[in-house]
Amino acid sequence: MPPSRKPTIKDVASYAGVSIKTVSNVINDWPYLTPETRLKVQKAIAEVGYRRNNTARSLVTGKTNTIGVIIPDIANPFFGAAIRGCEDILYETEYSLFLCNTNEDVKRERYNINLLVDRGVDALILWGTRLSSTELNSILGSDLPLVTVEFDEAPCRQNHTCINIDNTHGAMIATQHLIEQGYKNIAHMAGPFGRVTSQRRVQGYQQALQAADIPFNPEWVVNVNPTTSGGYQAARKFLKSSRPEAFFCYNDLIALGVSIAAREFDLEIPKDLAIVGFDDINLASIFSPPLTTIRISQYDLGKLTGQATLDLLLHKEQQPITIQFPVELIVRGSSGKSSLTTEDQNAIWKSLVS
Repeated sequence: MPPSRKPTIKDVASYAGVSIKTVSNVINDWPYLTPETRLKVQKAIAEVGYRRNNTARSLVTGKTNTIGVIIPDIANPFFGAAIRGCEDILYETEYSLFLCNTNEDVKRERYNINLLVDRGVDALILWGTRLSSTELNSILGSDLPLVTVEFDEAPCRQNHTCINIDNTHGAMIATQHLIEQGYKNIAHMAGPFGRVTSQRRVQGYQQALQAADIPFNPEWVVNVNPTTSGGYQAARKFLKSSRPEAFFCYNDLIALGVSIAAREFDLEIPKDLAIVGFDDINLASIFSPPLTTIRISQYDLGKLTGQATLDLLLHKEQQPITIQFPVELIVRGSSGKSSLTTEDQNAIWKSLVS
């Protein structure tokens, strides 16, 4: 019978009638064992109820087989899809994710980074960090593999991979699309002030206006909390004093909030107000009307991030790398005539429930 206390490897060995070393070899998948011995030990492990002590194992190996991940907003569906892609890559390895959320708070980000370092994660993934390379190096030291997504600087050491979304180009083609549709008075609901992603998208918006000889009005750029509520509150305030023909929004959640506010002002989309978002989250295709947006393949971005992390763990002498992740314009009904057929739209809706 299994012991009443927490079972040990010694209990497994006694139950199976083998040495402690044999049990250890089975647990660590040592190849030079007979199938009979391996099966006998595995059966004993199940019968006794033994679970490997990973803390003790990490003291021996110097590894915890965990990767720390810090994201700015766990409620944003963008990160759900991206983290799923990252985890799918890591699933076939022995690595698991330790996920932390900052709520767009830099103090909380510092706390979470220190927490994960103290827990001994084998690598760290930072999404949209607001910390400088100098501060990161002071916290992390030089040995911990680091992958950053949307970092405002070049890689800060050998074992650092930077993955950047092509934000400037995405914002530029989004704004160009609105201009090509005949809109000239285009406001921009920008993201949080000081975030590099926000800065790059403002730059792309300005470049598109400049190329079309449309004057840039800084008062028509509003920094917004990147949530539906943030977009709604900012748009309500903005529309009380100004009437743009179109909004280019930092992300799709803000665009949804703008859409809700527009209806309160009896503005029909896109007849009275065109809206373009950024990200192409699942909700974008079921907006009413469906949202024109800049697509970032979030799942693929997550897979790329997971693979980059594994590459650093397997090749510790790897040179610092910077990767630019592409974007594309997806035209739907919120900015005018949609490029999607009814069949295309039905296929999208089916994919969301499959």
